[in-house]
Amino acid sequence: MALEIRPYREEEEQAFYRVPAIVFGNYTGKPRDPERAEFVLRPEWSLCAFEDGELATTYGAFPFQHRLNGGVTRAAGVTVVGTLPQYRRRGHLRKIMETDFKRRYEQQLEPLAILLASIASIYQRYGYSCVSTAVRFEIDPRWVNFVPSLPEAKGTWREVSKDDGQPLLQEMYDEFMAPRNGYLRRAKPMWDSQVHAGGTYDGANPGPSLLAVYEEGGEPQAYIAWAAKWLASGADTGGPGQRVYVRDYVYKTPAAYRAIWEYLKKFDLASRIIFDCAPLDDPAFHIMQDPRELHAQQRDWLHARILDLERLLPLRPYGAEGRVVFEVRDEMCPWNAGRWALEAGAEGSAVTRTQESPQLTLDVSSLAQILYGQVWPTNAVRYGRAEASRDADLRLWDSIWRTNYAPFCPNMF
Repeated sequence: MALEIRPYREEEEQAFYRVPAIVFGNYTGKPRDPERAEFVLRPEWSLCAFEDGELATTYGAFPFQHRLNGGVTRAAGVTVVGTLPQYRRRGHLRKIMETDFKRRYEQQLEPLAILLASIASIYQRYGYSCVSTAVRFEIDPRWVNFVPSLPEAKGTWREVSKDDGQPLLQEMYDEFMAPRNGYLRRAKPMWDSQVHAGGTYDGANPGPSLLAVYEEGGEPQAYIAWAAKWLASGADTGGPGQRVYVRDYVYKTPAAYRAIWEYLKKFDLASRIIFDCAPLDDPAFHIMQDPRELHAQQRDWLHARILDLERLLPLRPYGAEGRVVFEVRDEMCPWNAGRWALEAGAEGSAVTRTQESPQLTLDVSSLAQILYGQVWPTNAVRYGRAEASRDADLRLWDSIWRTNYAPFCPNMF
């Protein structure tokens, strides 16, 4: 067997997109139409395995700008990973990963890789870990009622069009994501395919989004992108049969957040308001009088892999000043392995190699969870994801590595 690892070439475009279509159950047998495609993955963003000249495994990564506790880093957004059935269990993906990790390190490309996993266990073999949780809300609008202490919404809503409203939505989204953790800078294809349109987890696939902006005193404070679908079935047949899907939303204040739910509460023909994907620290569960009616469900979401520890860690703002020493295990990226000292200060942070005894010893996948704030250092030790020395000050570790917001990414890629 002759195995070649390389990007796909332009003349191989149809063969490249055919593989993930088969793997993810979307194969139609028709040629891909570039004019109607939701995304385009350039050849230079890809890395494929060719077995005896035949394309066996696809892999690609978008060059993203990624928020990390309010800081900014470049991140490789890994996507279209798949192997045709006849070529599976031969280590093709591992070879691609090893090649890609080493290339990005040696060429000082993105120091971090992120992905949304179809099966999380596949990627944990390669040093990835789950670094964020997504929450799904599904509530009858009649149960949308607020705790008495929540500030009232006193502004007004106005509908905007995709063309005229997009600059305002982009501005509001950029401001909203700036201090957050895990968000992506959105390119136009993301807006078009995921905010202005897009599928749903229950396969409803409603039409294009309607857009509304909430204002107080003429100043925009929130927006919402939503679409409704009539799905009367089962228990819904005795009453309203619409489901309203919230594709995107941002808000500046608690009152503006309340305004979003008040807007949705007025959908009298809806039996369900559905947020397919919300962050773990979304306020809904804490401001509803009957939070159980949200039917909140959690699932693993963003996964991350540290590719270059030394370049990545100083890009993240830290929650307190201090110095900590840790030892990392990393078989696939040996340049990350060893003992490191992180010194976080008011003017920034520095990461250097050291011979000092480590306070924490952990796998690179555990470090990624701590990096995002998905798991606090104290809990990493409790869970068995890290080992602490007797003199480790875990309160200091928790303070340094805390994040202002729960990690989350509102986009698919």
